[in-house]
Amino acid sequence: MVALLAGVMLAVTGAGQPWARVGAAVELPGIGAARLGAAELTGNDLVPFGGLALFGLVLLVAVAATRGRGRWAVGLALLAVGAFLAVQALVAAAGIATEAAERARVGELEGVPGGTALRVETPRAGPAMVVAGGLLLAAAGTEALRRGRRWPALGEAFRAPPDRPQPAADQAEPPWEGD
Repeated sequence: MVALLAGVMLAVTGAGQPWARVGAAVELPGIGAARLGAAELTGNDLVPFGGLALFGLVLLVAVAATRGRGRWAVGLALLAVGAFLAVQALVAAAGIATEAAERARVGELEGVPGGTALRVETPRAGPAMVVAGGLLLAAAGTEALRRGRRWPALGEAFRAPPDRPQPAADQAEPPWEGD
């Protein structure tokens, strides 16, 4: 469960980090270059990595609330979400420079005028955090698949009323529920 929480935090934090910084400049003959604007693209601008990672929190609760085959399904979902996050982060990081430059050229980045000379920087911290978070989620899903049947489920207090055992009919009524 700790690995799952750490994975969610890493992926959410990494998704909000800048994955590309785009700067626009114009060449002025005899004077040099003048900066016109700059913008950043985060991981969430490409794919909703943060939302997918937060889905891991829902699955964390589901691991505690389920038993047997239900827990197996939750483990499988965790494994799938984690693998998807890691693979998509790698794919997005590989093409982020091209994507950012294309968005700037067509004028989709606020603060960067289209058709100018562009400089694109691609920090690696954000994608690395999302990949690490996805791998932790996948590892938590794998553990839920391997060992989940032996983990305890929620206690009696958290069961729905029809699932709770009914008191025996021969038990005396408590004195406070009398006439």
